[in-house]
Amino acid sequence: MANLHTYRIDNHGDSIRPDSIQRGRAQRRAGEIGEDELRDIEDEAILGWISQQRHLTLSAFTDGGYRNGDYRSPVLQSVAGFKRVPDQMTSTGLGRWTVDGPLKQRKPIASEAAAFLLEHTSFPIKVNLPSAAHIAAQTYSDDAVRAYPGAAALGDAIAELLRDEIEHLFEIGVKFVQLDNPDYAAHLAGRDESELSFEEALEVDNAVVAGLELEEDQKVALTIGWGDHLDAAPDRARAEQLFSLDYDKFIFPFHNNAAFAQDLPRLVPDHKQIGIGVVDATNPALDDIDTVLARIDHVVDVHDFDRIALLPHRPFHPVHYKPVNLTAQDQRRKLELVETLATMIWGNEA
Repeated sequence: MANLHTYRIDNHGDSIRPDSIQRGRAQRRAGEIGEDELRDIEDEAILGWISQQRHLTLSAFTDGGYRNGDYRSPVLQSVAGFKRVPDQMTSTGLGRWTVDGPLKQRKPIASEAAAFLLEHTSFPIKVNLPSAAHIAAQTYSDDAVRAYPGAAALGDAIAELLRDEIEHLFEIGVKFVQLDNPDYAAHLAGRDESELSFEEALEVDNAVVAGLELEEDQKVALTIGWGDHLDAAPDRARAEQLFSLDYDKFIFPFHNNAAFAQDLPRLVPDHKQIGIGVVDATNPALDDIDTVLARIDHVVDVHDFDRIALLPHRPFHPVHYKPVNLTAQDQRRKLELVETLATMIWGNEA
């Protein structure tokens, strides 16, 4: 089995939804089935995904994000105060949400879904959540001023909710939590277009994990990019600030030769872990093994060998209502390649 403290053969949580999920969601929207029937469809699909992950020997299992509309859903659909803006999309094609009142948690953010996984497998469980700063930057607008004077104040409120949820996740047996904030790639490239400044985002996201008391095999990771903004060298001072946050692991894309990604490993402190996204999660063609291994050699030269994990460069299907270029079989082949690469590097210890 893989080193449970490193989770070397990794995967982002949002995987390609099976047809049964897509049909079930369409039927639910049309009023043809109820919530309980949709939940049964989700349960069956997740059990199938668990079985696939056993064959892939991933270090930690996820539920594939099958219960979510998109990667932000665990927070947006569990907390009162967030409101979907009808018929509006963000510049990246996501449904637009805003804040119309003080936030109040109305149901578990992720622990209920995690409990289903824990009930059906003895493998380590990984839970993916959007970061507090990312949600604040995406949802703050003039409507939110009535409840929060600025995006940072909104971020603080989200951070408090996420911290409580993460503590509970670890209490019930989850081993690995990944928080996603792809906005950091833009910040490191000097493209500050967010409602939150870089410094505000750091403070908000660090509040989620600062001082958490974890067991050795419990880890919290922060994803800092999904493959965008790789055309500029990262700001070194900002990268060092980012990597000083109280996260155990930082995950970033490493699927091409962009200077942005190539420069990051040397800036991560030796006591931190890194997850490098060495496989392209958007291109059906398999990545060339020799090319990928050469990139990994570059990382090994500057970072502790035992603190590296491999995974695809981004989630395969972070938004269920947006089409993807890959099939479920393509996804499997990509994950098998991650497994093969890990085995070539670490042998049986992978």
